Amino acid sequence: MNTLITSGDLPDSIFMDRNQDYLRMIELGLLQPLEPYMKKNPTMEQNLLESTRKMLKVDGKLYIIPQWVDSYHTGGNMAWMYVDSIYKKLGSPKLETFDDLYHYACRVRDEVPKTVDGLSVTPVQFSAGGNGGVLLNAFYRSYGGVRTGWYTVLDGKYQLIFRDPLFREVVMEINKWWREGLISETQFTDSSDQVLEKMAAGRNGLSFYDQSMDDENKFRKIYMENHPGDSYEMVVPNLFPPAKGLSSDDLYGEWSNTIGASGFVITKKAKKPQRIFDFRSFFYTPEAAQLLMYGPQGHLWDELDKDGLPILKKAENELTPDEVNALGLWFWMEPGFADTIDKLKFAMNEKMPPDKQSWVVSNQANLQTPTKWSTDEFVGVTDGIKPTDPEGINKTLVEDYIDQQLPKAMMANSKEKAGAMLDDILKFAVDNGIAAVEKKANAVYQTNVKKIGTQLTKGRYAK
Repeated sequence: MNTLITSGDLPDSIFMDRNQDYLRMIELGLLQPLEPYMKKNPTMEQNLLESTRKMLKVDGKLYIIPQWVDSYHTGGNMAWMYVDSIYKKLGSPKLETFDDLYHYACRVRDEVPKTVDGLSVTPVQFSAGGNGGVLLNAFYRSYGGVRTGWYTVLDGKYQLIFRDPLFREVVMEINKWWREGLISETQFTDSSDQVLEKMAAGRNGLSFYDQSMDDENKFRKIYMENHPGDSYEMVVPNLFPPAKGLSSDDLYGEWSNTIGASGFVITKKAKKPQRIFDFRSFFYTPEAAQLLMYGPQGHLWDELDKDGLPILKKAENELTPDEVNALGLWFWMEPGFADTIDKLKFAMNEKMPPDKQSWVVSNQANLQTPTKWSTDEFVGVTDGIKPTDPEGINKTLVEDYIDQQLPKAMMANSKEKAGAMLDDILKFAVDNGIAAVEKKANAVYQTNVKKIGTQLTKGRYAK
């Protein structure tokens, strides 16, 4: 990318993140503003919220056709789950609070050391992640916190999360679970494939894992095929069981912003920019979603029902990879509009007989969407900090140190040592200029809040 930018020898269009390269290309005048093309084709304007377009603008102009935007929070991924046979073996106890999860994990450790296949059981399995972030997503959320990377909002300001006493409490709790043998000794070194192998073999009592991966890596389907009558099920009624006597209404579930994470830009090299814009913005429409997700008429479907939905000849989750590829089906189409895709996906799934419905889609529609929320208040808070700026150098230095040291604190052999390590991380951050990073990021955060308000209005964030 640096070579392309430096030489100016760019393709017509690029799919990219909104990062420093993106900002540099705008600064150098290499990208085309999209407003002229929106006048001839209003598809993008009609589907993107005005606030979303406002948040995407740089110096008052829009340069990107964003990927996976939404106007309402739908879907979901991470979830607490249990292996059904282990759960029933232990008497199907209630799993409504975080304490319930802890006591259940202790019982798995003490009473179910092996699977029916003779394999060792880990009381709690998390998705792969060497820096401990996935554990924080599970614990900090149940304690009422909201994190964005290594930062959070504390006393109304965007700050390093290590300044938050609640965060410290959460890490100490993770360390407790670690010292008591509830978390796998290889949690911080396991690859995604190694975690998948354990999930597919049911080698856990509880797991905090991306349930939607069953549509990709088939962890649950494989387990159920090899263990008829058994399954993985989501922890309910609280997808994120509250800790410390909190109500589920005090917690924040999974969140997303409305502007997506990446998108398509059109460079000044493009000879037919309007056609590129028309094609990419077409993907936002219900027509495009239906065509790309279920194929053209006469293959997977012949007729539409009274609601205008394709009547499928075969359930989506029964299609083989070859059948999907033959029709070019693209269930996670780019630059997809999440609202359109999820609404269609949910409606199509609801039309299927119960035994043909997708476990993943049903979970997303009925369990995860109601707990999810959207906010754009965290958008771009550190975008203005260039890697070569003093603040950028310090930010990288501090965050790299956190990546290395936080897992060590979580795995410390005593709570005293874990606490000392957390003290050391915060001291390192302070000594290496994190305050200047926080100041710049908080200034952007406060500007965002003035534009669109904040969604942090309940639980510990309520005024």
